[in-house]
Amino acid sequence: MLWQDATGKLKPWLAESWKISPDGLTYTFKLRQGVKFHDGSVWNAEALKVNLEHMRDPATKSPLAAAYIAPYKDAKVVDDQTLEVHLTSPYSAFLNVLAQSYLAMISPKQIKEAPGTTCEHPIGSGPFVFDKWTKGQSITYRKNPDYAWGPPGAAHTGPARLDGLEIRFLGEDATRYNALLSGEVNVIDNTPPSNVQDVKANQDLGFTTIDRPGHPFSIWRNTGRAPFGDLKVRQALTLAVDRKAIIDSVSFGQWKLATGFITPSTPDYAGGLDGRITYDPAKANQLLDEAGWTTKGADGIRVKNGKRLTAIALDTGVNPQNTQILVQTQAAAAKVGIEIKIQNVTPQVSADRTAAGDFDLSVGIWTTNTADVLWIQYASDNITTAKRRGQNVTRLADPALDGLLEQARKATGDAERAEFYNQAQARLIDLAPAIPLYNRPSLVSFQKQVHGLDWDHAYGAVTFYDTWLG
Repeated sequence: MLWQDATGKLKPWLAESWKISPDGLTYTFKLRQGVKFHDGSVWNAEALKVNLEHMRDPATKSPLAAAYIAPYKDAKVVDDQTLEVHLTSPYSAFLNVLAQSYLAMISPKQIKEAPGTTCEHPIGSGPFVFDKWTKGQSITYRKNPDYAWGPPGAAHTGPARLDGLEIRFLGEDATRYNALLSGEVNVIDNTPPSNVQDVKANQDLGFTTIDRPGHPFSIWRNTGRAPFGDLKVRQALTLAVDRKAIIDSVSFGQWKLATGFITPSTPDYAGGLDGRITYDPAKANQLLDEAGWTTKGADGIRVKNGKRLTAIALDTGVNPQNTQILVQTQAAAAKVGIEIKIQNVTPQVSADRTAAGDFDLSVGIWTTNTADVLWIQYASDNITTAKRRGQNVTRLADPALDGLLEQARKATGDAERAEFYNQAQARLIDLAPAIPLYNRPSLVSFQKQVHGLDWDHAYGAVTFYDTWLG
């Protein structure tokens, strides 16, 4: 609904303007006229209200959008192009999340008449119309000939320059890279790090990159059960892992070492915490001794009360770099007496088990344009329950951290908000619910006949509105 530029500034798009009440509880949006959804529905105040209500409706079962607008209370249609939105509490990230594709607006007619179709056949208002989804293979789109409301800063107005798009799902690194080399595809994201230098040296190819905002790629730990319910064991594993050596070997120098729990491209990043996460195997051994794991078996794995110090790591095998990271972490952990058993599971099984807390270690990243990612990932309110699937897979429950994150969300001043987020980031380093590894960039390679690629800066994803071939 809003557009975030390269500097992080939010600009009007589907919303022409907005006003925030002094208490931070009311947002009044003036909406752009002339915008239509692909089914002919009109973009207006009622359409925005329907979308917000749909996101937060428990029947929608949205673990993400519902979390992003959790403070939403209700809305009042003032006139056709004006909506007054009421929150239960001030929410400093509200405008930021409305610039994310996670909260993209869909047809109010579809929501009212066929809400069950929104996942498999979404009806939006963008420059490309959803055409077909072949699960596990591809999604195709065709040009929207009526499009005339491109984002601020676009190189042109009117319909997209391409007649259509086909997005293919090529999970294997070699398959994806070879498809680009052969001309089977024109653009690839997730360029294999080992091939980046080859792309740059190839006169027929181009390369572009951007640092994604949000939470860095990390090893998440389940703090809700042994062994990582013990803070000293969590801290020991962090100290045992040479993070820089691992990411340099896996990424061929393409990734930057994470220094904390959000990336530097994210607003309210706490740069003063650099150097707080260290590599110190001797200190790791000391902490494990203090935690009572003083005895080692014949294979070097620590034992206490007859039980081995063992952790279960889930690996989907979808990304070879993720597997390599887990294997190298496993080797580092063994040197200080922690056994990591890697279990290969499907993505669905991994998601279900992490939500249920049936794991000890998992890996992942969370891309978003706000430090509120810390509330989503680590607030105790976001631990999955029987009623709601949350995103706090570490199951961390720390009242002090909860308080800092709530105060940051309610802050109405930039300096006040930043200070609370700085304290929260420092607290997370002490609590060690995860091992931040690297700030993952988007690595995009393309054939030289491709022109006009651009970025969605709220997510760090490539966009094709201005793109053309020639």
